[in-house]
Amino acid sequence: MDCTSENCRKEFMALRNNIRRQVAKAPINEKEEVTIDCYNDVCLNAVKNDVVAQDFLSYIFKKGFENVIPVNYEKSMQWQILAGANGNQFAIDKLSIFLNYALTEIMNADDFGYILARNELNDSNLIYIVGKLICEAIIDELQISPEKLVKAELSHMEFNSKVMRVFDNSRNFAIPKVLKFLRS
Repeated sequence: MDCTSENCRKEFMALRNNIRRQVAKAPINEKEEVTIDCYNDVCLNAVKNDVVAQDFLSYIFKKGFENVIPVNYEKSMQWQILAGANGNQFAIDKLSIFLNYALTEIMNADDFGYILARNELNDSNLIYIVGKLICEAIIDELQISPEKLVKAELSHMEFNSKVMRVFDNSRNFAIPKVLKFLRS
């Protein structure tokens, strides 16, 4: 699959619309079961490293889903970062505010000119490539995997500073690792 932002966005919208249709068409007494079936199907695809399914799970946990799947900020961030680490440019775009600090730190490196030339980075690929590398380092640091995420209990969790601090710390931990990789 072509993981450009536009392609991933189109695939995301198609998946979201398809699931909404399935749930809307279900008889009222079967809506919860159909919702769970749709969620499980997306989880199966996400475990197979379908980057659109991973991004969609981030969306589900950010908003909640049909009063069946609860809002869970931590899982939303984990799925979004996982999708970015696996190359979903649309997910990386949505993480831009979160990734901005690390990108700025990397671009402020004394040898950034060397890093650009060594890795053939330019205005059109810099944010995608470096954003993906940051996401990969975060995944390694937090030991996030799709298998672990789908096995985790469904629980409600709003945004909170303690959870955000974990993501911020892992992002900050990623900076020197990404710089080392880009220099090697």
